[in-house]
Amino acid sequence: MEYRTPKPYLDDSCEQCGTCLSLCPVMRMPIEEAKREISNLREGRPSRVLRECTTCLDCDFFCPNGCNPGELIINRFGEVVQARGLPERARYFLPHSPINFRTFVVDGMTRKEKDIIAGWRDMTPAEEVCYPGCNMVATPLLTRTRALEGLDIRGGLEYCCGEMYFRMGMFDQLEQVARKTSVYFDALGAKKVTILCSAGYYMFTRVLPHFGAEYHFEMESYLQLIDRRLQSGELEITDPLDMTVTIQESCYGKQFGQEYLDLPRRILERAGARIVEMGNNGECMLCCGIGSGFSPYSAYNPLRLVPSTLRVMREAGRTGADAIATYCSGCLQMFSTGKLVYPTSPPVYHVLELLGMAMGEKPEKWHGRFARRMLLGTLLNETPALLSRRRFAPGSIESPL
Repeated sequence: MEYRTPKPYLDDSCEQCGTCLSLCPVMRMPIEEAKREISNLREGRPSRVLRECTTCLDCDFFCPNGCNPGELIINRFGEVVQARGLPERARYFLPHSPINFRTFVVDGMTRKEKDIIAGWRDMTPAEEVCYPGCNMVATPLLTRTRALEGLDIRGGLEYCCGEMYFRMGMFDQLEQVARKTSVYFDALGAKKVTILCSAGYYMFTRVLPHFGAEYHFEMESYLQLIDRRLQSGELEITDPLDMTVTIQESCYGKQFGQEYLDLPRRILERAGARIVEMGNNGECMLCCGIGSGFSPYSAYNPLRLVPSTLRVMREAGRTGADAIATYCSGCLQMFSTGKLVYPTSPPVYHVLELLGMAMGEKPEKWHGRFARRMLLGTLLNETPALLSRRRFAPGSIESPL
């Protein structure tokens, strides 16, 4: 089998010991079952893993031989999509569908929010820009903080980094994303790009170049920028938070190592928060819930997504924290929507909101409105497709620019 992921599955080094799946925080398989399932994956046989994996890639960090079993799973996902297509319900969650869960949210935004993201479509050349990412486009009020002051934000939903395609093994679409984003940033003439999303940071630095992207600019995460601004005194804490916070990990944070995982913790501690960790954190984190939709068999079935989100929110609640902090706006969206079902869970904030509060800013109240719009879009556009037996083959995304 040809492995198309940036990190290959090292089949010659794999001892089929089952450690990766036995330690998986989602499946927690008994060791003998884990050994059988690894064998099934290697041989292309039906596997429980292909139905339950959330592609958080924790398993890559559990493997004692560094074989990258998560990449084996993603490649098998891709084979299933190629052979079977996707259930009709998945169409609404693919990022380049004409109507999808993000476009539906954007269509229902306030005039203020629409004006913000309209300004991000500016194609005037600029050497330094800030890329928002699709999830930040869907939550633009997060950027209205002094923490990001001076950043020239550019982007739109059509310039998605393709992270969802990556986790579903849709490699042909990734090649198209690589071409499209290369053309986009070349048109801007960017020499440095600050990225407001850990998933996007990973895609631009580790994944899309593997699929043919040619980026001629320096990249950094917004977390690195904010940490530097706090250290220099450029950002001043005037109203320390004095609260306990538990952090929902991005699936991609661990890919950059402990120093990256420390960034949101260091930022929140400087803002006056006390950190309490969930049982699953760091390299053994649980996905916020969206990952339960990436399996070609789940294909964004809400009956899989909702329980997965609530599981993490319950774990966060058990820490006794005053609030849940995310540094991924996608996680914030999942938890905000989850609170409609689990209203007694701790309040959820993005790191940018908590830092803004510590600097004397008052965060705008949009989470509930977003969650209701997200739920309405799913009910109107995806729920009818749950009854459909139709399948479709994912086609090409729109042509560059």
